Amino acid sequence: MEYEYITEEDKKVIIDNQLKQLEANHYSLSLGEPSKLKDINEHMVWQQQIDLLENTITNLRKHKIKLENG
Repeated sequence: MEYEYITEEDKKVIIDNQLKQLEANHYSLSLGEPSKLKDINEHMVWQQQIDLLENTITNLRKHKIKLENG
């Protein structure tokens, strides 16, 4: 998509802000890992959230590199 109102620099700032927020969310979630033995369902939901965050962070990092390299 062609953007009319945001510059390449704006895109970099947006990606950096998104990455910072996602990494903070990942860190927060990782502090409270539920026990697999006590509640397997809770742990499965937690693991899905961690996996989603990690995949999103990885994809954004790739996008950032692509944006930086033109």
